[in-house]
Amino acid sequence: MWAFIALLIVIAGLGGYVLGERSAPDAAVAAAQGEDVTAENLAALAALATPGANGSAGPGPEKKSDGTYDSMIVGPGGKLETQEDILNIHRRNPQDPFAIGAVDAPVVISEFSDFECPFCSRFANETEPTLLKEYVDKGLVRIEWNDFPVNGPNAVVAAHAGRAAAEQGKFNEFKDELYFASKDINGHPNFDMDDFVGFAKKAGVPDLEKFRADATGSKYDDTIDEARAYASGIGISGTPAFFIGDEYVSGAQPTDVFVQVINQQLAKTVQGTTAKTQK
Repeated sequence: MWAFIALLIVIAGLGGYVLGERSAPDAAVAAAQGEDVTAENLAALAALATPGANGSAGPGPEKKSDGTYDSMIVGPGGKLETQEDILNIHRRNPQDPFAIGAVDAPVVISEFSDFECPFCSRFANETEPTLLKEYVDKGLVRIEWNDFPVNGPNAVVAAHAGRAAAEQGKFNEFKDELYFASKDINGHPNFDMDDFVGFAKKAGVPDLEKFRADATGSKYDDTIDEARAYASGIGISGTPAFFIGDEYVSGAQPTDVFVQVINQQLAKTVQGTTAKTQK
């Protein structure tokens, strides 16, 4: 059902997005045009972009009526029929337990990752902390996780465990514990269910028996299959992969690359533009 937008990534990867009328200060324009982004430019953009949640990361995901969280969330936020729909990749769902950051942040990063992926671990340990401090905590960026377990059976089991943690509102804490444990491992960590329970305990998952039952059962089989089909359908073949606003970034690039692309996207919002493509 997702195959019809597979070319979106090709187009985004070419960097074909352009700005409309330029009315922002020079620092923002420089970043938007892909020029070198200095600390001064970053400060200028942070001051000019309108943050979400009154300049904070927001209150976190909303609970369902039964007190749990929606661990079945999958896919985009809206229709994906043409290149003009690319921003619909971002869900901006206030009930999303796989997201961190203000729902109304000016820029959303949709991340496609695998718990068995060493490069995903590198991003989580080396780059994400900077993005959280400089952007997410200031209401400028929201990060939304999409599970894409492509590194064997252990990756699928880990995806189940991640959703089991999400159901109890502890997905990001669980993710942090898992990736911290794998940061010094060469190759795939090959964690098992006992490891996942240990990470869940450290993450503060309140009901570990429920966590284990949810993670080892068939509860998430269809949802994880759909998540993989979604990622493959939009052209993603490896992890990690990111949509930052309307721009595609592949792999665990250096932090400076993420900073530059985020600043370009913030500059677009400063100038009051929407994602457009240059034909």
